[in-house]
Amino acid sequence: MIQKMEVVTMTLSLFWSRYTLELRAQHMREVDEQYHYLIARERWNWFLTKIPESEQVRLLHGHNHGTEEWTCRVWLEHMVAWVKEHRSSAVYAAIIEKMAREKEKSMEALEKQVAYTLSEEELCYFQKAGYFQGVSSKEKIIPR
Repeated sequence: MIQKMEVVTMTLSLFWSRYTLELRAQHMREVDEQYHYLIARERWNWFLTKIPESEQVRLLHGHNHGTEEWTCRVWLEHMVAWVKEHRSSAVYAAIIEKMAREKEKSMEALEKQVAYTLSEEELCYFQKAGYFQGVSSKEKIIPR
C-alpha cells in the first residue's frame, strides 16, 4: 500500500512540477507563479488522483522530454480521453460535469478554498501581492 501511494505521489509530483515549469516559462513574478499553481492544484488535483498511476505513466511514456513532450493541458486531455474509453458513460459524464463546475467557479471561491490551506504568513504574502483580497483571517479558519 505504501509503495502504491508513493508512486501516485510521484506522478502527481511530476505533473505539478511540469506545470510549475510551464508557469516559469511565462516569466511571471514568483508570487504569481505560486498563486496560479495553488489555484490550478485546487481546481484539478481531484481529477488527477482518479487516473490509475499505471495509466498516467503509460499515457506519458514517450512524451516526457524532447520534441514529443506534452504540456500539462495535453496530458490532462489524454487523461480525460482515457476516462471516456475505460470507465462507464455515467462516470465519464460525472467527471465532465464536475470539470465544468470547477471551470465555472469564481476566483473568489477558489481563493477561499485555497486560503484554508495557507498559514497566516502565507495568506499575508499573497494579499500584499494583490491576491486573496476577498479573504479575511476569520473566513480562512472556516472549513470548506
